[in-house]
Amino acid sequence: MVAILGSIAALTYLVPYKRSHRRRAEIREILANLKSLASQPNYREAAKDNIEFFRATRSPFSYLWWLIFRAPKLRRNRTKIVELIDLPFPKWQKEVLETLSWFEVWMRILVPIRERIIGELERLKKTKREPIVVASIGCGGMELERQVIYQLIRKRFNLPVIFIGVDYTQASFEVAAAKFKKLTTKGLVQLKTASHLGNADLEKLKAKAASQKLQLVFLKADAFDLKGLTEDSFDLVYHTRLRHHLTLEQAKQLDKLACHLAPRLVELDDLFSVPEIIIISIFTWRFPAVLNGAIFSYLKDFSKKEVLAKKKGGWEVSFSRKPFSCYLRVHDKVSPAAAEHGDGRGIMT
Repeated sequence: MVAILGSIAALTYLVPYKRSHRRRAEIREILANLKSLASQPNYREAAKDNIEFFRATRSPFSYLWWLIFRAPKLRRNRTKIVELIDLPFPKWQKEVLETLSWFEVWMRILVPIRERIIGELERLKKTKREPIVVASIGCGGMELERQVIYQLIRKRFNLPVIFIGVDYTQASFEVAAAKFKKLTTKGLVQLKTASHLGNADLEKLKAKAASQKLQLVFLKADAFDLKGLTEDSFDLVYHTRLRHHLTLEQAKQLDKLACHLAPRLVELDDLFSVPEIIIISIFTWRFPAVLNGAIFSYLKDFSKKEVLAKKKGGWEVSFSRKPFSCYLRVHDKVSPAAAEHGDGRGIMT
């Protein structure tokens, strides 16, 4: 405990003065935003929890007190935790997405799902004669797609691929557009935006795939708007660190939707771990909004025991530490008979 306290306290003095001043100003602005939201009934509890968190982050000592005494209480009632990024603050949504992209590159936290997706694309290339269509639910700033696309370019992947990134926030689109600017300028990737995707729209994208091997479509919509698409419209559906943003019912419905949209679903998410909460606190201390997202996410995550206990028929589950503990779930569509009987196979709630 002394070592943990010393590590966190040291960060306060190691942060350059300008960054430290900016950090304090950022916390003050976030608290002001949260207080303006606290009067709205729909956000009252979420604002209260976030205000308490950001007040604690003004000092490493008060933050340690929050971790010891307040965080366990939130963990016990984790279905009600709401992160700052899930509140209607576009500025902080963009701040978190931009900084998170930097962490995703530097800490290589996307490696497990990135390698799996590339493997899936190589597998599909052997059997597909038409464009491969993959969908990322809750794509955020699309750092994962950026890494996958760079790998495909290096490998000279010779079959057209259409990436559908689904997210409803404007901040996600702005971050993604900036991230792909270099590739789109060189003509290596075609980036489009849409607010609706129907069966006819998907066929048009496939028809144009021959002239543009790598297409990226940012769909500004709710994932559940895709339920009108024909079954197996996509070859693969995946999502990364999305489950903890959803209620239990939403997570269950998302699994069902994904199993309707594609023959295979791939999911990556973190595992709850007290030691890693401490480690990630140290790494993200300089960035209060990111610290909030990281810690609140960890408090909502499944433990390894829970993942194994909830493993149902049809799921392939593997665990990784790159560099933090996470799990990768892969699911092949259940048989029509199982779906007809509604036995719930493959749904993790």
